[in-house]
Amino acid sequence: MKRARLNELLQTAMMEVFSQTFGLELQPCEAPPAEDGYTAEIPFSDGRESFSAAVWVQKPILRRLANLLLFEEDPDEETLRDLTSELANFIVGHAKMAASDKNLPYSIETPRFSGIKPLEQSDRTLLYEFENQCVALQIKGLNG
Repeated sequence: MKRARLNELLQTAMMEVFSQTFGLELQPCEAPPAEDGYTAEIPFSDGRESFSAAVWVQKPILRRLANLLLFEEDPDEETLRDLTSELANFIVGHAKMAASDKNLPYSIETPRFSGIKPLEQSDRTLLYEFENQCVALQIKGLNG
């Protein structure tokens, strides 16, 4: 699968997960924030190459998602970390369903929380915002 098609699948998945699952409309984020965000990574493959998608999200968005999904007003750190991994699973899993609908090979693995840290600078970053808080998706090749 060409990287442009892969990026398109993931971009569409991210927008659809936020709008259809959470009822939140994302907009392009103009500049990467300087604050730390919660990060989870999920390995996936297009049948030829292996990749890792890193989802980076700011805490206020996670708190909003915890309220929407879990009805928690004040989620603890463990919940926020688990929710970050689950968000990665939602997005990359949605892309897998879209790929399957187009008969494209695509497999995913289990997401893992990878820390609270600044957003890494990359030209492969899909960066969006909701209420002045950012969420990002970065794709990295694992074998080349």
